[in-house]
Amino acid sequence: MAAPLIVITGATHGIGRALALAFAADGHPLLLIARRAEAIAELASHPHRFATADVTDYAALAGAIEEAEAQFGPVDCLVNNAGFIHIGDISKRAIDDLDYETDVLLKGVLHGVRAVLPGMIERKRGTIVNVSSIGDRRPGPSGETYHAAKAAVRSLSESLQQGQAKNNIRVMNFAPGLVKTNIHETMGISFEEYCKMLGNPEFIAPERIAEIILFCYKLPQSICIRDLVVMPTTSGY
Repeated sequence: MAAPLIVITGATHGIGRALALAFAADGHPLLLIARRAEAIAELASHPHRFATADVTDYAALAGAIEEAEAQFGPVDCLVNNAGFIHIGDISKRAIDDLDYETDVLLKGVLHGVRAVLPGMIERKRGTIVNVSSIGDRRPGPSGETYHAAKAAVRSLSESLQQGQAKNNIRVMNFAPGLVKTNIHETMGISFEEYCKMLGNPEFIAPERIAEIILFCYKLPQSICIRDLVVMPTTSGY
């Protein structure tokens, strides 16, 4: 029996790219969604689709999922991974910037959930993975919208799990610490500047996060890791 379809948002860089490679290695066909779809060389011979879509655009997101299901079958797992962070004085940030960050981080997750949930309910099976942040419970200064949205995602995950338990649907909230990705580029600074700004903390490799998510997904459907913090062992945060 062929492995079922996995959908990953924010799929071309960082955690998303690592997730794509991990699930592909496990034999799953993939729908990879990103605002700017970029080919991943390692997937050249693997069954997958790219969709250029913004998670704030529900019609585009749902349409891409529908097309992938027509090719590969029903979605068994959605990983809501798309996101970014803008650090700065909230009193000086443009309203459009604040709105868009909130839309991506919260509405984008809601859009993904809404797109796959009816099918999962019908099949009485499915897994929704929301990639949150340690900031969903330990907020910090100068990232107010990011931390608030991530706290909302954590709350959404818990509420959704409670509501969908009767339908045998798993909802998992993953809250990693700092992961070595290109997230600093959206802030217009170098990785070295980003590290210095944060006090030179230890970072987690995105491949480690992907391994953990894949492990949790592969547990029996009767087992759900509902909320998991992942931090470096040496971090006192």
